[in-house]
Amino acid sequence: MESKYAPFLIPTLNRHSHFKNCIESLLKCDQVEQTDIFIALDYPLTEKHYEGYNKILEYLSSPVFESFKSLTVFKRAENLGAIENIRQAREVIYKEYDRLIFSEDDNVFSTDFLSFINEGLEVYKDREDIFSINGYHFPIELNHYDKDVYLFDGMSAWGYGTWKHKWEQVKFDISLLEEFLKDKEQLKHFNKPRLLSRIRRIVETRKMTGDTFIGYYQHVNKMYSVFPTISRVRNLGHDGTGIHGGNSEKVRKIYADQKISEGEPITFLPDLEPNFKLIKKLNNNINPPLYKLILKNPSIILEQLKKKLS
Repeated sequence: MESKYAPFLIPTLNRHSHFKNCIESLLKCDQVEQTDIFIALDYPLTEKHYEGYNKILEYLSSPVFESFKSLTVFKRAENLGAIENIRQAREVIYKEYDRLIFSEDDNVFSTDFLSFINEGLEVYKDREDIFSINGYHFPIELNHYDKDVYLFDGMSAWGYGTWKHKWEQVKFDISLLEEFLKDKEQLKHFNKPRLLSRIRRIVETRKMTGDTFIGYYQHVNKMYSVFPTISRVRNLGHDGTGIHGGNSEKVRKIYADQKISEGEPITFLPDLEPNFKLIKKLNNNINPPLYKLILKNPSIILEQLKKKLS
């Protein structure tokens, strides 16, 4: 089904407070009444998950969800794990819809988040070089850039929309990453140290992380994602409750205090071109060499090293 209002998928398990904050911010969005929301509720893996899980179950039966066009809950009978829980939900949704908005449960949104993503999905649906529309903007100043959106050769899983036909072209195959790491010519032009380390981690652990693979996929296929210059998403994770975010008060505060849109007007340019100077600046800040990471955030790097060595 083709509609200018994309369905919205949120996976969750037991982070009741995060999930409630996420939903409450969505309820304040424009276009919420036109949005079909899908919740992929995984089953508890350990005893400590049950309290939050049961609170989410109770919350899902509350009348607040009547504000959405519809609510569908994928209630798992056994623990699938984050990746499989999301994959199965996405597969079901794509049987009916040609596009999808996705967010983890620890994000909150500006009131124009849905309209931003939906308009971007419509404007760029025929641009084969654009993979996704992202609501998040990295906390980096873009001086002397006068457009409302920009192209970047990566993506952020913190609230994005993409199209079925583009997503289904991605084959999440670790052997492709292994071949990439053996290609010295490719690596020579891959100026993303942090992403490269995450690719190596996937190969070493045999555990796939979707946004890392998409970063690789966009690079090898010369694809971009659309980002706003003012974020439409604020992340409230990095409190130790998630899988990837860690538990750093300094990092948590940077993201939790980030300014988000207050409904500023936005113009999507159909013929938007990559600004390579801007892309380089973003990559230098997002993917700095290790020594710069240590100088900038010594305590955070030490925390991560301790975890790896323990």
